[in-house]
Amino acid sequence: MARYSSEGDGTDGAEVRGLEHNPLIVRYREEVDKRLAEIYGTDGWISAAASEAIRAGGKRLRPILAVLVCEAICGNPEPGFPVALAYELAHSASLIQDDIIDESEVRHASPTAYKRYGLARAIMLSDSMIFEIFNVLTRYGTTDLSKDALVRLLGYLGKAASLAAEGEMLEVALSRRGDIKTEEYTKVIGMKTGALFAGAAASGAVVAKADRVTVDRMYDLGLSLGVAFQIGDDILDMSGDAKDTGKPLFKDIENNAGNIVLLHALSKGDAIQKNAINAMLFKKWFTSLEAERLLQILTDLGSFDHARALLVMQVNRCRSLLEDLPPSHARNALDEMVRSLLARKD
Repeated sequence: MARYSSEGDGTDGAEVRGLEHNPLIVRYREEVDKRLAEIYGTDGWISAAASEAIRAGGKRLRPILAVLVCEAICGNPEPGFPVALAYELAHSASLIQDDIIDESEVRHASPTAYKRYGLARAIMLSDSMIFEIFNVLTRYGTTDLSKDALVRLLGYLGKAASLAAEGEMLEVALSRRGDIKTEEYTKVIGMKTGALFAGAAASGAVVAKADRVTVDRMYDLGLSLGVAFQIGDDILDMSGDAKDTGKPLFKDIENNAGNIVLLHALSKGDAIQKNAINAMLFKKWFTSLEAERLLQILTDLGSFDHARALLVMQVNRCRSLLEDLPPSHARNALDEMVRSLLARKD
């Protein structure tokens, strides 16, 4: 039985339509890129390799989420940037580790760190990026952020890392069992993908000095956003264009990474349909006839419709969680970020 897909299979590479037209989101993406470049602006192998890995990171959704939440609550984006950088470093490190686990050689049409530098150096690179997180967070030492708030920031980062590791182990256990339910899939991707989004959103609220209720709501917002993003990524893997997703079509089949579309089909299909899907797992390439047959099976079984319904449910939950924030350009940008998940190319 396939294991679940993870964000490391290309989560931020897929096209998120509409975000490139929002001036606030574009501005904060550029600002995040600028500040990341300043972290690794020195000479040396680690700096050069980290800069290369970060440039392949995608749309910067996690740091932008943290900054927008911060601004939506307190009216000032600046306190959100250090923790935003921390979550982008964590995300970039996780992508390197996922490429190692999957033995992936290409990400967004470029060689992965694993391919470029080998196993040992790729591990050292991901470790260095994780340790850099603590340096970034020391920037709050020159602000009026309280000791309690800093402890909470560290707690959210630790929780995200712990949940991701737990999700990896749960995924293995469920895959061995074979019969995986939608609720179990959602739980796993909530750990593996949603935890970083949740931590970023909650941390943006913490540095904005929000009350506990608001922080908790922003955590739930990030969690649902991460789950929605992974569901969308699963749909794209089975139906998207490689130019938009940054990876070949059916990459999850090649990696034996069962996404929600495949899991639904395997739970609903007859013996012939299930055998056709299972026969394709681990394959490195597909004939046009095989691809057409698989897409027809997934369509006939309503697997794409099932996945899209789950996506809509998570998006609606996100939008409801935004309603308590005061009206602002930042809240509007957050809403646009959420709604854009429904417009991803598929």
